[in-house]
Amino acid sequence: MKALVFNGPGQIIYEDFPDPKIDDDRNLIIQVKKCSICGSDLHPYHGDKIGRADYSKPVEKFCTGHEIIGEVVEIGKAVRNHKVGDNILIEGGVGCGDCVNCRKGSANICTAYAQGRIGTAYGLSAKLQGGHSEYFQVHNADLGAMKIPAGISDEQAILLTDALATGYYGVKTARVKAGDVVGVIGQGPVGLMAAESAYAAGASKVYTIEPNEARREKSKRFGAIPLEPEMAVPTILEDTKRLGIDAVIDAVGKATTIKQAIKLAKFGGRVSILGIIQPEATLSLYYAQMKSVTIHAGIVGISGMWTELLPLVQHGKIKGENVFTHHFDLKDGAEAYRVFESQDDGVMKIMMTP
Repeated sequence: MKALVFNGPGQIIYEDFPDPKIDDDRNLIIQVKKCSICGSDLHPYHGDKIGRADYSKPVEKFCTGHEIIGEVVEIGKAVRNHKVGDNILIEGGVGCGDCVNCRKGSANICTAYAQGRIGTAYGLSAKLQGGHSEYFQVHNADLGAMKIPAGISDEQAILLTDALATGYYGVKTARVKAGDVVGVIGQGPVGLMAAESAYAAGASKVYTIEPNEARREKSKRFGAIPLEPEMAVPTILEDTKRLGIDAVIDAVGKATTIKQAIKLAKFGGRVSILGIIQPEATLSLYYAQMKSVTIHAGIVGISGMWTELLPLVQHGKIKGENVFTHHFDLKDGAEAYRVFESQDDGVMKIMMTP
C-alpha cells in the first residue's frame, strides 16, 4: 500500500509501506476513507518529544496519523461490534484493552502505558502504525472504534476521533457549568472545539485567545469573544473588575500560555491544559497556589467522551463547522504537512483522501 511515512523531522514521504495484517483477534482492518493531520502530528515533524519518544534522534520509520475514518474490510475472530462493510470512526489513542481503565474508555491512562509496554496513540511510532495510509489496523476494535451514526458528517466523524473529544475533555476537566465565564487559549482545531463545547456546557461567555487572526475570528460564529494574546489579560481583568474568570482551557501547552491561564483564572478558578507540554516548559506554581487555582493536565480518553458528545452533535448543540479549510489527496501529504505547519492561507484543519 501507499502511506505517509515519517523519515525524520520535516521528512514526511508518500511511499510504499507493508500492508497491515491482523495480529490480534480483537483487531480489524479498514480501508481508509478520510484522514486528517492533528497538531500532535507536528511534534515528530518538528523533532520534539512526546513522552519517552525524542524525534530529534533517529527512530524506526512509521506511518503517521491517528484521525481516521474508513470502511471495515477484515475483522478478527474476537470482534463482536463490527462487521465488514461498516463505516467506522477510530479512537486516536489505544491501550492494552484489558485493564480496567481501557474498559471504561480511558486508554489514556492504560496500565500498560504506565509500565512502558505500549504507546497511547497511533502514528507516533512503529509500535502503533498510523492511518495516513490506504489501509489501517484498528486495535481493540470493540473498545476503540464506533460505527458512524446517521446524521454525522465525515467532518464531524473525523473531529470525534480526536479534536472534538479533546476539546470537550478540556471543558469537563475544567468543570465548566451553566453560567460560567470561560477562556480558551489557542484556536487551532482543539481550542475551537473546546470553545464551542463550553457553550454547549452552559457557559455564559467564552473568550478565545489566539495570535492568528483567521483562526481567532472563527469562534465569532458561535458567539465567542476573540482576543489577541497581548490584550487578553487586560481586557478580561477589566471586564471582570479584576476578579478573573471561572475556567481557562489552555489548548497550547507552552509555559507562556499556562502562566497566562493562571493569571486569567479567578481565585478558586480552574485551569485545564490540553496542549502537549514540552519537557523544557517549566512554571512556578507559587501564583497558582496563592489563588487556590485547580490545575488539570492530561490526555483525553477519546472513546470515553463519545457517549456524552454524540447527542450534542446529533442535536446540533455542537456543530463542528468551518473547521476543515483545506483538502488534499494523500499523495500530496508532504505539502499538506507543510501548509498545516506554516498556518499559511488561513489553514485551520486539513482533510486528506487516499
